[in-house]
Amino acid sequence: MKAIQIRDIVKAVSGTLAWGDEKQEITGVVTDSREVNPGVLFVPIIGERVDAHRFIPEVLAQGASCVFSSRTDVICADGACIYVEDTLCALQDFAAWYRSLFSIPVIGVTGSVGKTTTKEMIAAVLEKKYKTLKTFRNLNSQIGVPLMMFQLEEDTEIAVFEMGISMPEEMERLAAIARPDCAVMTNIGVSHIGNLGSRENICAEKGKIITYFPENGVLYVCGNGDLKEMSEENIPYDRCQGNCKTIYYGMEEGCVYYADEVRPQQDGQQFLFHYPQGQFPVELSVMGTHNVNNAVVALALALRYEVSPEQAAEALKEYRPIQMRGVIHEWNGVHIIDDTYNASPDSIVGNLRALFDYPDDGRRLAILGDVLELGEQSWELHEGIGRFIVKEAEKGRKLSLLYVVGQETQAIANYVSAHSDIPVVSCENNEQAANAVRSQKEPGDWILVKGSRGMHMDEVVKQLIEG
Repeated sequence: MKAIQIRDIVKAVSGTLAWGDEKQEITGVVTDSREVNPGVLFVPIIGERVDAHRFIPEVLAQGASCVFSSRTDVICADGACIYVEDTLCALQDFAAWYRSLFSIPVIGVTGSVGKTTTKEMIAAVLEKKYKTLKTFRNLNSQIGVPLMMFQLEEDTEIAVFEMGISMPEEMERLAAIARPDCAVMTNIGVSHIGNLGSRENICAEKGKIITYFPENGVLYVCGNGDLKEMSEENIPYDRCQGNCKTIYYGMEEGCVYYADEVRPQQDGQQFLFHYPQGQFPVELSVMGTHNVNNAVVALALALRYEVSPEQAAEALKEYRPIQMRGVIHEWNGVHIIDDTYNASPDSIVGNLRALFDYPDDGRRLAILGDVLELGEQSWELHEGIGRFIVKEAEKGRKLSLLYVVGQETQAIANYVSAHSDIPVVSCENNEQAANAVRSQKEPGDWILVKGSRGMHMDEVVKQLIEG
Protein backbone atom coordinates (compact mmCIF):
# COMPACT_ATOMS: atom_id res chain seq x y z
CA MET A 1 0.00 0.00 0.00
CA LYS A 2 1.14 3.54 -0.73
CA ALA A 3 1.72 5.58 2.40
CA ILE A 4 -1.31 7.86 2.92
CA GLN A 5 -1.56 10.70 5.40
CA ILE A 6 -4.42 10.66 7.88
CA ARG A 7 -5.66 14.06 6.69
CA ASP A 8 -6.21 12.60 3.22
CA ILE A 9 -8.18 9.72 4.70
CA VAL A 10 -10.38 12.17 6.63
CA LYS A 11 -11.26 13.91 3.37
CA ALA A 12 -11.81 10.65 1.48
CA VAL A 13 -14.37 9.38 4.00
CA SER A 14 -15.91 12.75 4.96
CA GLY A 15 -14.93 12.06 8.54
CA THR A 16 -13.74 14.08 11.52
CA LEU A 17 -10.33 13.70 13.14
CA ALA A 18 -11.15 13.09 16.80
CA TRP A 19 -7.55 13.03 17.96
CA GLY A 20 -4.05 12.35 16.65
CA ASP A 21 -1.57 13.74 14.15
CA GLU A 22 -3.16 14.38 10.74
CA LYS A 23 0.26 14.12 9.07
CA GLN A 24 0.82 10.59 10.38
CA GLU A 25 1.06 8.08 7.50
CA ILE A 26 -0.94 4.88 7.13
CA THR A 27 0.71 1.93 5.38
CA GLY A 28 -1.96 -0.74 5.74
CA VAL A 29 -5.64 -1.35 6.49
CA VAL A 30 -7.09 -4.24 8.53
CA THR A 31 -10.46 -5.24 9.96
CA ASP A 32 -9.10 -8.09 12.08
CA SER A 33 -7.60 -6.96 15.40
CA ARG A 34 -5.23 -9.95 15.28
CA GLU A 35 -3.55 -8.52 12.17
CA VAL A 36 -2.69 -5.16 13.71
CA ASN A 37 0.88 -3.89 13.50
CA PRO A 38 2.48 -0.43 13.52
CA GLY A 39 1.36 1.85 10.70
CA VAL A 40 -2.05 0.28 10.05
CA LEU A 41 -5.54 1.71 10.07
CA PHE A 42 -7.93 -0.53 12.00
CA VAL A 43 -11.55 -0.50 10.82
CA PRO A 44 -13.96 -1.95 13.41
CA ILE A 45 -16.86 -3.70 11.69
CA ILE A 46 -20.14 -4.12 13.52
CA GLY A 47 -21.19 -7.73 12.90
CA GLU A 48 -24.17 -9.84 13.90
CA ARG A 49 -22.41 -11.11 17.02
CA VAL A 50 -19.47 -8.79 17.67
CA ASP A 51 -19.04 -5.02 17.55
CA ALA A 52 -15.31 -4.64 16.88
CA HIS A 53 -15.30 -1.14 18.41
CA ARG A 54 -14.53 -2.91 21.67
CA PHE A 55 -11.04 -3.72 20.32
CA ILE A 56 -10.10 -0.08 19.65
CA PRO A 57 -8.14 0.57 22.90
CA GLU A 58 -6.36 -2.76 22.47
CA VAL A 59 -5.27 -2.21 18.84
CA LEU A 60 -4.09 1.35 19.53
CA ALA A 61 -2.05 0.08 22.46
CA GLN A 62 -0.55 -2.55 20.12
CA GLY A 63 0.68 0.15 17.75
CA ALA A 64 -2.12 0.76 15.25
CA SER A 65 -1.61 4.27 13.88
CA CYS A 66 -5.28 5.08 13.39
CA VAL A 67 -8.80 3.73 13.81
CA PHE A 68 -12.22 4.51 12.41
CA SER A 69 -15.04 4.82 14.92
CA SER A 70 -18.77 5.41 14.57
CA ARG A 71 -19.02 5.79 18.34
CA THR A 72 -18.12 9.19 19.74
CA ASP A 73 -17.71 7.84 23.26
CA VAL A 74 -14.45 6.11 22.32
CA ILE A 75 -11.54 7.94 23.96
CA CYS A 76 -7.91 6.85 23.93
CA ALA A 77 -4.55 8.57 24.30
CA ASP A 78 -2.78 6.48 21.65
CA GLY A 79 -2.63 6.86 17.87
CA ALA A 80 -5.35 8.68 15.98
CA CYS A 81 -9.09 8.27 15.50
CA ILE A 82 -11.41 9.34 12.68
CA TYR A 83 -15.09 9.60 13.51
CA VAL A 84 -17.38 8.36 10.71
CA GLU A 85 -21.09 7.65 10.48
CA ASP A 86 -20.64 4.01 9.36
CA THR A 87 -17.30 2.19 9.54
CA LEU A 88 -18.07 -0.21 6.66
CA CYS A 89 -19.15 2.63 4.37
CA ALA A 90 -16.02 4.56 5.38
CA LEU A 91 -13.84 1.55 4.55
CA GLN A 92 -15.49 1.34 1.13
CA ASP A 93 -15.18 5.08 0.48
CA PHE A 94 -11.51 5.04 1.43
CA ALA A 95 -10.92 2.01 -0.81
CA ALA A 96 -12.64 3.70 -3.76
CA TRP A 97 -10.52 6.83 -3.25
CA TYR A 98 -7.33 4.76 -2.98
CA ARG A 99 -8.23 2.83 -6.14
CA SER A 100 -8.56 6.16 -7.99
CA LEU A 101 -4.83 6.77 -7.45
CA PHE A 102 -3.99 3.99 -9.94
CA SER A 103 -4.37 4.15 -13.72
CA ILE A 104 -4.04 0.45 -14.48
CA PRO A 105 -6.26 -2.13 -16.18
CA VAL A 106 -8.61 -3.84 -13.71
CA ILE A 107 -10.53 -7.03 -14.49
CA GLY A 108 -13.57 -7.93 -12.40
CA VAL A 109 -14.71 -11.55 -12.19
CA THR A 110 -18.25 -12.49 -11.15
CA GLY A 111 -20.68 -15.34 -11.69
CA SER A 112 -22.52 -18.00 -9.70
CA VAL A 113 -19.71 -20.57 -9.76
CA GLY A 114 -16.15 -20.74 -11.03
CA LYS A 115 -15.13 -17.21 -10.01
CA THR A 116 -12.04 -18.21 -8.05
CA THR A 117 -10.66 -20.69 -10.58
CA THR A 118 -11.33 -18.26 -13.43
CA LYS A 119 -9.60 -15.46 -11.53
CA GLU A 120 -6.62 -17.73 -10.82
CA MET A 121 -6.30 -18.78 -14.47
CA ILE A 122 -6.59 -15.19 -15.71
CA ALA A 123 -3.91 -14.08 -13.26
CA ALA A 124 -1.69 -17.01 -14.26
CA VAL A 125 -1.62 -15.98 -17.92
CA LEU A 126 -1.22 -12.25 -17.16
CA GLU A 127 1.67 -12.92 -14.77
CA LYS A 128 3.69 -14.08 -17.78
CA LYS A 129 3.97 -10.42 -18.80
CA TYR A 130 2.78 -8.12 -15.99
CA LYS A 131 3.19 -7.48 -12.26
CA THR A 132 -0.27 -8.76 -11.43
CA LEU A 133 -2.40 -8.35 -8.31
CA LYS A 134 -5.13 -10.92 -7.79
CA THR A 135 -7.71 -11.47 -5.06
CA PHE A 136 -6.36 -13.73 -2.38
CA ARG A 137 -8.13 -15.85 0.23
CA ASN A 138 -11.86 -15.09 0.08
CA LEU A 139 -11.60 -11.30 -0.15
CA ASN A 140 -14.41 -10.90 -2.69
CA SER A 141 -17.15 -9.36 -0.53
CA GLN A 142 -18.34 -5.97 0.70
CA ILE A 143 -15.40 -6.04 3.13
CA GLY A 144 -12.98 -8.15 1.10
CA VAL A 145 -13.01 -6.14 -2.13
CA PRO A 146 -12.16 -2.87 -0.32
CA LEU A 147 -9.32 -4.59 1.53
CA MET A 148 -7.94 -5.86 -1.79
CA MET A 149 -7.71 -2.29 -3.12
CA PHE A 150 -5.11 -1.52 -0.47
CA GLN A 151 -2.88 -4.25 -1.91
CA LEU A 152 -2.30 -2.10 -5.00
CA GLU A 153 1.33 -0.95 -5.09
CA GLU A 154 3.31 1.56 -7.13
CA ASP A 155 4.61 -1.22 -9.38
CA THR A 156 1.30 -3.04 -9.91
CA GLU A 157 0.64 -3.21 -13.66
CA ILE A 158 -2.71 -5.02 -13.80
CA ALA A 159 -5.23 -6.40 -11.30
CA VAL A 160 -7.81 -9.20 -11.28
CA PHE A 161 -10.49 -8.86 -8.60
CA GLU A 162 -13.08 -11.48 -7.74
CA MET A 163 -16.42 -9.83 -6.95
CA GLY A 164 -19.03 -11.90 -5.14
CA ILE A 165 -22.51 -10.91 -4.03
CA SER A 166 -25.39 -12.55 -2.19
CA MET A 167 -27.90 -9.68 -1.78
CA PRO A 168 -29.49 -6.99 -3.95
CA GLU A 169 -27.57 -3.73 -4.50
CA GLU A 170 -24.20 -5.20 -3.50
CA MET A 171 -22.59 -5.35 -6.95
CA GLU A 172 -23.01 -1.69 -7.79
CA ARG A 173 -21.17 -0.79 -4.60
CA LEU A 174 -18.33 -3.20 -5.41
CA ALA A 175 -18.12 -1.84 -8.95
CA ALA A 176 -17.85 1.71 -7.61
CA ILE A 177 -14.89 0.59 -5.51
CA ALA A 178 -12.97 -1.58 -7.99
CA ARG A 179 -13.89 0.36 -11.17
CA PRO A 180 -13.12 -2.53 -13.56
CA ASP A 181 -12.66 -1.60 -17.20
CA CYS A 182 -13.17 -5.23 -18.22
CA ALA A 183 -15.16 -8.02 -16.56
CA VAL A 184 -16.03 -11.70 -16.79
CA MET A 185 -19.37 -13.33 -15.99
CA THR A 186 -18.66 -17.05 -15.63
CA ASN A 187 -22.28 -18.20 -15.55
CA ILE A 188 -25.67 -17.62 -13.94
CA GLY A 189 -26.79 -20.41 -11.64
CA VAL A 190 -28.88 -20.59 -8.49
CA SER A 191 -26.36 -19.66 -5.78
CA HIS A 192 -28.05 -17.25 -3.33
CA ILE A 193 -31.37 -17.66 -5.14
CA GLY A 194 -32.97 -17.63 -1.70
CA ASN A 195 -31.91 -13.98 -1.38
CA LEU A 196 -32.23 -12.84 -5.00
CA GLY A 197 -35.35 -14.73 -6.04
CA SER A 198 -34.60 -15.95 -9.58
CA ARG A 199 -31.81 -16.53 -12.09
CA GLU A 200 -33.01 -13.45 -13.95
CA ASN A 201 -32.55 -11.35 -10.82
CA ILE A 202 -29.15 -12.90 -10.19
CA CYS A 203 -28.07 -12.05 -13.74
CA ALA A 204 -29.31 -8.47 -13.43
CA GLU A 205 -27.56 -7.97 -10.10
CA LYS A 206 -24.25 -9.48 -11.19
CA GLY A 207 -24.54 -7.59 -14.46
CA LYS A 208 -24.19 -4.31 -12.58
CA ILE A 209 -20.46 -5.00 -12.64
CA ILE A 210 -20.50 -2.93 -15.88
CA THR A 211 -21.87 0.21 -14.18
CA TYR A 212 -18.61 2.16 -14.12
CA PHE A 213 -17.04 0.80 -17.29
CA PRO A 214 -15.02 3.36 -19.29
CA GLU A 215 -15.58 4.08 -22.97
CA ASN A 216 -13.83 0.89 -24.08
CA GLY A 217 -15.31 -1.47 -21.47
CA VAL A 218 -15.70 -5.14 -22.37
CA LEU A 219 -17.80 -7.81 -20.66
CA TYR A 220 -16.90 -11.43 -21.37
CA VAL A 221 -19.92 -13.70 -20.84
CA CYS A 222 -20.05 -17.47 -21.02
CA GLY A 223 -22.29 -18.24 -23.99
CA ASN A 224 -23.10 -21.87 -23.25
CA GLY A 225 -26.67 -23.12 -22.88
CA ASP A 226 -29.18 -20.36 -22.17
CA LEU A 227 -26.55 -17.95 -20.81
CA LYS A 228 -26.35 -15.87 -23.99
CA GLU A 229 -30.10 -15.25 -24.03
CA MET A 230 -30.15 -14.78 -20.26
CA SER A 231 -27.46 -12.09 -20.39
CA GLU A 232 -28.96 -10.30 -23.39
CA GLU A 233 -32.30 -9.99 -21.64
CA ASN A 234 -31.21 -9.22 -18.09
CA ILE A 235 -27.84 -7.44 -17.91
CA PRO A 236 -28.71 -3.77 -17.21
CA TYR A 237 -26.70 -2.21 -20.04
CA ASP A 238 -28.53 1.09 -19.58
CA ARG A 239 -26.75 1.53 -16.23
CA CYS A 240 -23.30 1.56 -17.85
CA GLN A 241 -21.77 5.03 -17.56
CA GLY A 242 -19.33 4.39 -20.41
CA ASN A 243 -19.62 1.73 -23.11
CA CYS A 244 -19.96 -2.02 -22.82
CA LYS A 245 -19.08 -4.40 -25.60
CA THR A 246 -20.14 -7.99 -24.87
CA ILE A 247 -17.99 -10.88 -26.07
CA TYR A 248 -19.16 -14.49 -25.64
CA TYR A 249 -16.86 -17.38 -24.87
CA GLY A 250 -17.38 -21.07 -24.17
CA MET A 251 -17.80 -24.35 -26.00
CA GLU A 252 -20.75 -23.68 -28.30
CA GLU A 253 -21.53 -22.01 -31.61
CA GLY A 254 -21.82 -18.26 -31.54
CA CYS A 255 -18.92 -17.79 -29.14
CA VAL A 256 -16.07 -15.56 -30.33
CA TYR A 257 -13.58 -17.54 -28.23
CA TYR A 258 -14.32 -21.24 -27.89
CA ALA A 259 -12.89 -24.69 -27.26
CA ASP A 260 -13.52 -28.01 -28.98
CA GLU A 261 -11.83 -31.40 -29.40
CA VAL A 262 -11.66 -31.81 -25.62
CA ARG A 263 -9.76 -34.99 -24.73
CA PRO A 264 -9.21 -36.33 -21.19
CA GLN A 265 -5.64 -37.29 -20.38
CA GLN A 266 -4.05 -39.17 -17.51
CA ASP A 267 -3.14 -36.00 -15.63
CA GLY A 268 -5.68 -33.51 -17.02
CA GLN A 269 -7.19 -32.71 -20.41
CA GLN A 270 -6.37 -31.14 -23.75
CA PHE A 271 -8.49 -28.97 -26.04
CA LEU A 272 -8.22 -26.82 -29.14
CA PHE A 273 -8.66 -23.10 -28.49
CA HIS A 274 -10.20 -20.98 -31.27
CA TYR A 275 -9.98 -17.20 -31.55
CA PRO A 276 -10.66 -14.81 -34.45
CA GLN A 277 -7.07 -14.93 -35.69
CA GLY A 278 -6.48 -18.67 -35.40
CA GLN A 279 -6.30 -21.65 -33.06
CA PHE A 280 -3.83 -23.57 -30.90
CA PRO A 281 -3.82 -26.61 -28.57
CA VAL A 282 -3.94 -26.16 -24.80
CA GLU A 283 -3.23 -28.61 -21.97
CA LEU A 284 -4.73 -28.37 -18.49
CA SER A 285 -3.79 -30.21 -15.31
CA VAL A 286 -7.40 -30.14 -14.09
CA MET A 287 -10.45 -32.04 -15.30
CA GLY A 288 -13.97 -30.94 -16.20
CA THR A 289 -15.55 -28.96 -19.00
CA HIS A 290 -16.20 -26.16 -16.52
CA ASN A 291 -12.44 -25.74 -16.26
CA VAL A 292 -12.16 -25.67 -20.06
CA ASN A 293 -14.58 -22.73 -20.03
CA ASN A 294 -12.51 -21.01 -17.35
CA ALA A 295 -9.38 -21.51 -19.41
CA VAL A 296 -11.01 -20.18 -22.60
CA VAL A 297 -11.81 -16.79 -21.05
CA ALA A 298 -8.34 -16.65 -19.48
CA LEU A 299 -6.88 -17.11 -22.95
CA ALA A 300 -9.20 -14.46 -24.38
CA LEU A 301 -7.96 -11.98 -21.79
CA ALA A 302 -4.36 -12.98 -22.41
CA LEU A 303 -4.82 -12.01 -26.05
CA ARG A 304 -6.60 -8.78 -25.09
CA TYR A 305 -3.61 -7.74 -23.01
CA GLU A 306 -1.06 -8.94 -25.56
CA VAL A 307 0.28 -11.99 -23.79
CA SER A 308 1.49 -14.35 -26.52
CA PRO A 309 -0.45 -17.57 -27.21
CA GLU A 310 2.67 -19.56 -26.35
CA GLN A 311 3.07 -17.88 -22.96
CA ALA A 312 -0.63 -18.18 -22.17
CA ALA A 313 -0.73 -21.87 -23.03
CA GLU A 314 2.38 -22.46 -20.95
CA ALA A 315 0.79 -20.68 -17.96
CA LEU A 316 -2.32 -22.85 -18.12
CA LYS A 317 -0.29 -26.03 -18.41
CA GLU A 318 1.54 -24.97 -15.24
CA TYR A 319 -1.66 -23.99 -13.40
CA ARG A 320 -2.58 -26.05 -10.34
CA PRO A 321 -5.82 -25.73 -8.33
CA ILE A 322 -5.66 -23.93 -5.00
CA GLN A 323 -6.64 -25.44 -1.66
CA MET A 324 -10.17 -26.97 -1.53
CA ARG A 325 -10.76 -26.07 -5.21
CA GLY A 326 -10.33 -29.43 -6.91
CA VAL A 327 -7.07 -30.51 -5.30
CA ILE A 328 -6.45 -34.25 -5.60
CA HIS A 329 -5.10 -36.03 -2.51
CA GLU A 330 -3.63 -39.51 -2.80
CA TRP A 331 -4.68 -41.64 0.18
CA ASN A 332 -3.85 -45.34 0.51
CA GLY A 333 -4.27 -45.95 -3.20
CA VAL A 334 -7.40 -43.81 -3.39
CA HIS A 335 -7.79 -40.45 -5.16
CA ILE A 336 -9.74 -37.86 -3.14
CA ILE A 337 -10.96 -34.81 -5.09
CA ASP A 338 -11.22 -32.00 -2.53
CA ASP A 339 -13.61 -29.35 -3.86
CA THR A 340 -15.00 -28.44 -0.46
CA TYR A 341 -14.57 -24.67 -0.42
CA ASN A 342 -18.17 -24.07 -1.45
CA ALA A 343 -20.93 -25.49 -3.63
CA SER A 344 -24.01 -24.81 -5.71
CA PRO A 345 -26.19 -27.27 -7.64
CA ASP A 346 -24.42 -26.19 -10.84
CA SER A 347 -20.93 -26.67 -9.44
CA ILE A 348 -21.82 -30.10 -8.04
CA VAL A 349 -23.05 -31.18 -11.47
CA GLY A 350 -19.84 -29.82 -13.02
CA ASN A 351 -17.70 -31.69 -10.50
CA LEU A 352 -19.63 -34.92 -11.10
CA ARG A 353 -19.05 -34.57 -14.84
CA ALA A 354 -15.35 -34.12 -14.17
CA LEU A 355 -15.37 -37.14 -11.84
CA PHE A 356 -16.66 -39.33 -14.66
CA ASP A 357 -14.14 -37.85 -17.13
CA TYR A 358 -11.04 -39.16 -15.37
CA PRO A 359 -9.51 -41.83 -17.63
CA ASP A 360 -8.71 -44.41 -14.93
CA ASP A 361 -10.94 -47.46 -14.45
CA GLY A 362 -11.42 -47.05 -10.69
CA ARG A 363 -14.82 -46.74 -9.06
CA ARG A 364 -16.47 -43.32 -8.79
CA LEU A 365 -17.77 -42.28 -5.35
CA ALA A 366 -19.27 -38.98 -4.20
CA ILE A 367 -19.72 -37.47 -0.74
CA LEU A 368 -22.15 -34.56 -1.03
CA GLY A 369 -23.18 -32.06 1.65
CA ASP A 370 -26.10 -29.64 1.65
CA VAL A 371 -26.09 -26.60 -0.64
CA LEU A 372 -27.19 -23.67 1.52
CA GLU A 373 -29.02 -20.40 0.76
CA LEU A 374 -31.37 -21.88 -1.83
CA GLY A 375 -34.54 -20.78 -0.06
CA GLU A 376 -37.89 -22.34 -0.94
CA GLN A 377 -36.43 -24.00 -4.04
CA SER A 378 -33.81 -25.95 -2.08
CA TRP A 379 -35.48 -29.39 -2.14
CA GLU A 380 -36.28 -29.14 -5.86
CA LEU A 381 -32.76 -28.00 -6.74
CA HIS A 382 -31.17 -30.78 -4.71
CA GLU A 383 -33.47 -33.28 -6.37
CA GLY A 384 -32.18 -31.94 -9.70
CA ILE A 385 -28.70 -33.16 -8.71
CA GLY A 386 -30.21 -36.59 -8.14
CA ARG A 387 -31.81 -36.49 -11.59
CA PHE A 388 -28.43 -35.70 -13.12
CA ILE A 389 -26.80 -38.61 -11.30
CA VAL A 390 -29.49 -40.99 -12.57
CA LYS A 391 -29.28 -39.71 -16.17
CA GLU A 392 -25.51 -40.14 -16.16
CA ALA A 393 -25.91 -43.68 -14.84
CA GLU A 394 -28.23 -44.44 -17.75
CA LYS A 395 -25.39 -43.37 -20.07
CA GLY A 396 -22.97 -45.73 -18.35
CA ARG A 397 -21.35 -43.02 -16.23
CA LYS A 398 -22.34 -44.44 -12.88
CA LEU A 399 -21.47 -43.77 -9.28
CA SER A 400 -20.50 -46.89 -7.37
CA LEU A 401 -21.48 -45.29 -4.05
CA LEU A 402 -23.18 -42.06 -3.04
CA TYR A 403 -22.88 -40.60 0.46
CA VAL A 404 -24.96 -37.62 1.56
CA VAL A 405 -24.58 -35.41 4.64
CA GLY A 406 -27.27 -33.05 5.89
CA GLN A 407 -31.00 -32.55 5.52
CA GLU A 408 -31.35 -31.09 2.02
CA THR A 409 -29.22 -33.76 0.37
CA GLN A 410 -31.91 -36.26 1.34
CA ALA A 411 -33.66 -35.01 -1.79
CA ILE A 412 -30.68 -36.31 -3.80
CA ALA A 413 -30.65 -39.59 -1.87
CA ASN A 414 -34.39 -40.17 -2.25
CA TYR A 415 -34.38 -39.58 -6.01
CA VAL A 416 -31.29 -41.69 -6.69
CA SER A 417 -32.59 -44.55 -4.52
CA ALA A 418 -36.01 -44.46 -6.21
CA HIS A 419 -34.73 -44.35 -9.80
CA SER A 420 -31.48 -46.37 -9.82
CA ASP A 421 -29.63 -49.20 -8.11
CA ILE A 422 -26.80 -46.91 -6.97
CA PRO A 423 -26.12 -47.63 -3.27
CA VAL A 424 -26.83 -44.53 -1.16
CA VAL A 425 -25.57 -43.94 2.38
CA SER A 426 -27.17 -41.13 4.41
CA CYS A 427 -24.85 -39.78 7.12
CA GLU A 428 -25.74 -37.66 10.12
CA ASN A 429 -22.41 -35.81 10.18
CA ASN A 430 -19.00 -35.55 8.53
CA GLU A 431 -17.33 -37.98 10.92
CA GLN A 432 -19.88 -40.65 10.10
CA ALA A 433 -19.33 -40.03 6.38
CA ALA A 434 -15.56 -40.36 6.73
CA ASN A 435 -15.93 -43.60 8.69
CA ALA A 436 -18.34 -45.03 6.12
CA VAL A 437 -15.98 -44.26 3.24
CA ARG A 438 -13.01 -45.62 5.16
CA SER A 439 -14.75 -48.97 5.59
CA GLN A 440 -15.93 -49.25 1.98
CA LYS A 441 -13.06 -47.84 -0.09
CA GLU A 442 -11.15 -49.89 -2.64
CA PRO A 443 -7.76 -49.25 -4.29
CA GLY A 444 -8.14 -47.05 -7.38
CA ASP A 445 -11.31 -45.30 -6.19
CA TRP A 446 -11.95 -41.70 -7.22
CA ILE A 447 -13.87 -39.91 -4.45
CA LEU A 448 -15.42 -36.45 -4.88
CA VAL A 449 -16.09 -34.44 -1.70
CA LYS A 450 -18.31 -31.38 -2.17
CA GLY A 451 -20.73 -29.19 -0.21
CA SER A 452 -21.44 -25.64 0.91
CA ARG A 453 -18.84 -23.94 3.06
CA GLY A 454 -21.19 -24.00 6.01
CA MET A 455 -21.24 -27.81 5.88
CA HIS A 456 -17.46 -27.97 6.54
CA MET A 457 -16.96 -30.86 4.14
CA ASP A 458 -13.21 -30.27 4.32
CA GLU A 459 -13.46 -32.11 7.66
CA VAL A 460 -14.28 -35.26 5.73
CA VAL A 461 -11.15 -34.88 3.60
CA LYS A 462 -9.00 -34.17 6.65
CA GLN A 463 -10.35 -37.15 8.58
CA LEU A 464 -9.72 -39.45 5.63
CA ILE A 465 -6.17 -38.41 4.77
CA GLU A 466 -5.07 -38.05 8.40
CA GLY A 467 -6.99 -40.99 9.82
